Amino acid sequence: MRRTTCAAAALLALAASLCNAARAEELTVATPEGTRSAILLPAARPRAPTVIVLHGALVSAEATVKWYGFGGAARRRGFAAAFPRGIDFQWNDGRNGAWGSGADDVDFLKRLAQRLVAGGTADPAQLYLVGVSNGGMMALRLLCEASEPFAGLGIVIASMPTDVGTWCHIRHPTPVIMFNGTADTLIPYGGGEVGFDGLQGTVWPVERTAVYLAHRNGCEPIGKRVVAGGSGPDAIRVVRLDWGRCDTGLTLYRVEGGGHQVYGHTDYFPLFLGSGTNQISAPDTILTAFASRHPPP
Repeated sequence: MRRTTCAAAALLALAASLCNAARAEELTVATPEGTRSAILLPAARPRAPTVIVLHGALVSAEATVKWYGFGGAARRRGFAAAFPRGIDFQWNDGRNGAWGSGADDVDFLKRLAQRLVAGGTADPAQLYLVGVSNGGMMALRLLCEASEPFAGLGIVIASMPTDVGTWCHIRHPTPVIMFNGTADTLIPYGGGEVGFDGLQGTVWPVERTAVYLAHRNGCEPIGKRVVAGGSGPDAIRVVRLDWGRCDTGLTLYRVEGGGHQVYGHTDYFPLFLGSGTNQISAPDTILTAFASRHPPP
């Protein structure tokens, strides 16, 4: 009986995997630099809420679909999800120093947003952008240069690139949700040099980024509370900081003791990247916030 049950479970898992693979589509976008592409996980209906998810540096779009949990979080809420590919697995996020491919990723991502709307995948009023690490800094650059297509941003383990912050001009207020760890070994919570070697540009402190974006949205601080975690000296604790009394709002989830991880989904190489935690899911929290802005009729 046990062997039969295991075999049945294996067949079900294989069927689910094949079903998920069949749902994924390849989306291409013509740009002046050539054809660019993205993985698309369509929703069950056209003109659905849609999230574009930007991978981290040296991480493929395929790995982002598999590891980071945004595809499942989108599916559970009736969202479509698009996972574009950066050139050489990188985004040109505007950091100072020699970093990125030099590609015009702002133009590509604007064209991708237009394609998702024109093709009937996305509701133009419910198109969102999420970025992880290098992808999160790319999302911040888009917020500063081309925020118009997006109804909200999610930023995971990233902060404002120093050079981008000097000329940032946000054309319209956009709600932002941030997840950052105080023990991140690659994107320092207190700002400064990025990467193990410190040669990958510099970023603002995370809370400076949050305050700046909140101020540009016309928001003011409204509260801070612990939402998860223990009290021991080595325990990871999640503190939520909110800015509001405005049309948009900004929320920062400060993961105290958290490393360079997608919280709720990864805990890779913690000795080098810092620790993850299952006390909160960044993808589910971000997608829930997006969905709450447009409740179903």
